Amino acid sequence: MREKTIEREMEAVLRLGERREKDSELYKIANEVFDKTTKEALAYLHRRGKIGELHGVISTGKEANVFAGVDSDGNRIAVKIYRTYTTDFRRIWEYLAADPRIGYLPKDMRKLVFQWTRREFKNLQRAIKYAVRVPEPIIFRNNVLVMEFIGDELPAPRLKDVERELRREDFGELYDYLMGVIERLWKRGDMVHGDLSEYNVLLWDKPVIIDWSQATVKRNRMSVELLKRDLRNVINYFARKGVPVDDYDDKLRELLER
Repeated sequence: MREKTIEREMEAVLRLGERREKDSELYKIANEVFDKTTKEALAYLHRRGKIGELHGVISTGKEANVFAGVDSDGNRIAVKIYRTYTTDFRRIWEYLAADPRIGYLPKDMRKLVFQWTRREFKNLQRAIKYAVRVPEPIIFRNNVLVMEFIGDELPAPRLKDVERELRREDFGELYDYLMGVIERLWKRGDMVHGDLSEYNVLLWDKPVIIDWSQATVKRNRMSVELLKRDLRNVINYFARKGVPVDDYDDKLRELLER
């Protein structure tokens, strides 16, 4: 009986009764991603009114897919769903094991992914605390994370997707902003994003930083390497766009001395 109830809830979430195009992108990806664990999490969030319907795919990746949708009140949301069986177990385990905020690590892959999802939720909350513009986290359940939708009718574009439309002064402003984010997180938030690049910046009313699953605190033994990655990514990208950038070694030294 419970299985039938969950399947009915999934029909409501995916609007399958209205979808005749069974080969649509959403339908195909849903079949690939929605295992039993995911369906139970989505059904729970549907009952809570946090997910009313999913409308389309924003992005797909090896570890997670992000869907556009609405909650029960019609508010736009983004729903990130981590894959529970195809995710890189070793990479996730290494990141979680190095994070001093994480206690016991389960050996079960699904439960490890649940920890990973919870950590991204907490990272988003921490970033907001230090005045970094991110999608506001709403709720998470197991491997499903519900967040603020960035955009209007369409999702906000990534920097990488619209770079040809930008002027040199736009790149200069973006560089200053992103370097400010790195510094503010490290100095005030004792935190580092760890995967900051043109692929993880949305351009909206102001730049929005996404994909916080790898972010961690400064006391993590991996934090300096992640800081180096962020600095290198940002400096190298904007140097290629003709922006006067900081010297990498000088900037790293400045941050580590404080």
